[in-house]
Amino acid sequence: MKILSPRRIAVLLSGIILSLSSAEVSAQVKVGDNPRSLNPDAVLELESTGKGLLLPRISLRSTTQSDPLRTFTSGMMVYNTANVNDVSPGIYFSDGLKWIRANGNSGGGPFLTGTQQVIQIVSANGQLLFPTPATVTDPNKVFLFRNGVLISFVLRNPTTLQAEIPCQAGDQIKIIQFL
Repeated sequence: MKILSPRRIAVLLSGIILSLSSAEVSAQVKVGDNPRSLNPDAVLELESTGKGLLLPRISLRSTTQSDPLRTFTSGMMVYNTANVNDVSPGIYFSDGLKWIRANGNSGGGPFLTGTQQVIQIVSANGQLLFPTPATVTDPNKVFLFRNGVLISFVLRNPTTLQAEIPCQAGDQIKIIQFL
């Protein structure tokens, strides 16, 4: 048996480390009926003709508390089972600061159908108040979007929404109201 010198061991280990560190590592996961057909842009792909995705079911306490999770994480999505404070059963996602209901009440939210009116506005810096397309009789049928993202608001009066956060100059505001 040949014994290697410390110098040769160091060279051999350096070569192994360099070859391992230069290898590109990537992985994709597909769960479904056809695991060989993989979307190259997906880190995770689900495919089925007879099954759905079941989100984690948790009991939120409010839209402003991360509980029962440790912290808010942007993009986190859950199905809330609780009906307490300002949350009711449904799908919620986190914007990193709060929980936002994704599917409205009883099939409502952005998935409502029927007659709608829309106002599009380019905001001024710090603007909080926006006019509604029509007098609001049901705040669950009004949606405020800032640069394409649904944001929270309070109904200041039947014809004015107050955005939760001030808008920047040039933000694209869209208010959709279902009648």
